[in-house]
Amino acid sequence: MELTSSTILKPVPHPLVGEKVPLTIFDRAASDLFVPTVLAYLAPAPSNEALKEGLLKAVAPYPHLAGRLAVDQLGRRFLHVNNEGVLLIETTVPANLADVLVQGRIATGVDHLYPTVPEPEENNGDALLQIQLNRYGCGGLVVGMCSHHRVADGHSMSMFFTAWATAVREGMDFIMPTAFLNRAETALPRSSPTPVFDHRSVEFTCREGTVVPVERIKNLTVHFTAEFVANLKARVCARCSTFQCLLAHVWKKMTRLGI
Repeated sequence: MELTSSTILKPVPHPLVGEKVPLTIFDRAASDLFVPTVLAYLAPAPSNEALKEGLLKAVAPYPHLAGRLAVDQLGRRFLHVNNEGVLLIETTVPANLADVLVQGRIATGVDHLYPTVPEPEENNGDALLQIQLNRYGCGGLVVGMCSHHRVADGHSMSMFFTAWATAVREGMDFIMPTAFLNRAETALPRSSPTPVFDHRSVEFTCREGTVVPVERIKNLTVHFTAEFVANLKARVCARCSTFQCLLAHVWKKMTRLGI
């Protein structure tokens, strides 16, 4: 792998730029870490320039992702919407992506495919969204990303990924989504408290160490045949993608085992 570029991309400034947004109680309860995501695309894949142009369009309505975590005079962390930008790294890999996927090498080692994750509690000032574009010799692409969990949860990042993909695909016809940005509204108590979920014993439980010993955690590579996937999709009444069908299948099996 060869590093070819490392830069900061700054989108068009959002009206919220300059705001210092306090972390809500739910933000503070979330894990203080960067969550990595790796997506692989066989050739032909969009060019890096198209991906960067789409990225700038997609980040614009999500100004928090281009901000930084900081600490106020009282030692409390907050989200500074300062438009400092997104870290973008580009690399080239002299290999055929299809061969790598068949051999299962990506499933067993992906750390080199996304930016180095900053250490917890030492990430003030770091880019909250960091992306690495890994271009393979065949033209295939692996996109490695990491984002701070206290700034955007899984659902939020899914919405962003969708916006980015749409921006690349539609180009000039891309219409910016209307993102929900008022974080404070998510933590407003009801006028008369009527709790329906036991947040106190779930999100706010103090746990020491990991729930499962690290030595018991292993990567599992599963190969689904084309015939299996076709049969699985045939059982679905609506039109769903291969990814959606496989995700539902795996989730069903995991929940059945109580995982």
